[in-house]
Amino acid sequence: MDSHECDGSTIRLLNQQMIAQDKECQKTIAEMRAVEKFLSDFGFLSFGRDFVICGRHTFSLQMISTAFELTAGSIISCCESGCMADAYSLLRKYRDDLFFYLYVVVYDSCNKLDNKSPAVTQMETNIERWINNDLDDLYIGTVLQAIGQSPKVRDAVRKYDLKSYFDDLGVRLNNYVHSNGVFFYNLNVNTFPGKTLQKQLLSLLTDMRSITIAFLFLLALCSPLSIMSTDYVDYLDCNMTPPDGSQYWVAPFISEFFKNNLDLIDESCMKYLQDNTLMEFES
Repeated sequence: MDSHECDGSTIRLLNQQMIAQDKECQKTIAEMRAVEKFLSDFGFLSFGRDFVICGRHTFSLQMISTAFELTAGSIISCCESGCMADAYSLLRKYRDDLFFYLYVVVYDSCNKLDNKSPAVTQMETNIERWINNDLDDLYIGTVLQAIGQSPKVRDAVRKYDLKSYFDDLGVRLNNYVHSNGVFFYNLNVNTFPGKTLQKQLLSLLTDMRSITIAFLFLLALCSPLSIMSTDYVDYLDCNMTPPDGSQYWVAPFISEFFKNNLDLIDESCMKYLQDNTLMEFES
């Protein structure tokens, strides 16, 4: 009989105990929590400014932002137990939810311009089916393609070669989801040789940050209002005249997230946003 059977422990509990004592693992998990906190702040910032009209439906994107924030927390829980296959499977859901959010934003932007192209009409059909809980077979490739063809982001996707990144990411995520090898299973952390677990956690963190900053970058291009600070509205709410140009101020936590993750896209991406959206980031 195994010793952990005698003392009532499970592999999950033993994994948690070992990871809790590993400083490198804990540092990486703390950085994942910082991403989760960013998503919470983003949800608060976007509240009230994220309503979308689709056909006869009006809805808030909060339902999606709440979902991907909670999924980020679930990813962290899996990492705390060393369940890397589960964490990566949830990361695929995280990616899908973030970019479906962006898919809806792109549709909304086109719809406001009275763009009734076949592509936009198909997006409307898909979103209405989603609202009615009968959407199926909307693949991530279709979502990313629709976003990438939007006039507001097309040049940026090409300039920063985002398609190549998402192609590589898709292969990596699918390996875990479909268990395409022994490496892509949940394991007892004792079986990881050397620093393999620490490297795997760090790789997942990098992917989590990369997905999030790419989403935020493209969102800012499609909907600059999404990253605007509250100052302009706060002045109006207090019956005060907003400072000139304050409608272009970016929320400080958004600026900070860009600065901390620039290396995952390109050092020039903030300047690109300033040149193409008029938004002003903190220096």
